[in-house]
Amino acid sequence: MPDALMLPGLFGLCYFAFAALALSVERHWRDLVDPRRGPPRRTVFRLRLAALLCLAAALSVAVRHDGTGFGLLLWALALSAGALAVAATVTWRTRSARG
Repeated sequence: MPDALMLPGLFGLCYFAFAALALSVERHWRDLVDPRRGPPRRTVFRLRLAALLCLAAALSVAVRHDGTGFGLLLWALALSAGALAVAATVTWRTRSARG
């Protein structure tokens, strides 16, 4: 992977993983997708599986590009940034849907 795409790709994988985890929670599903009912069990399973695969791919990208020591640190930082970005997105989207 070219160096210019490594960090955005790593961040994107972490963002998508945490977005999938957020959507697998019934409250967020109701706020963002369908206020009448929660997510089906099959959808929850698929979202959590997708999140696991994205996190594993992000770890693989970070370790392959920068080695074990720095790759794990970079992955942990990307996890934090992705989680913060998803929290901000869910908060913003929830407030804009109500207003």
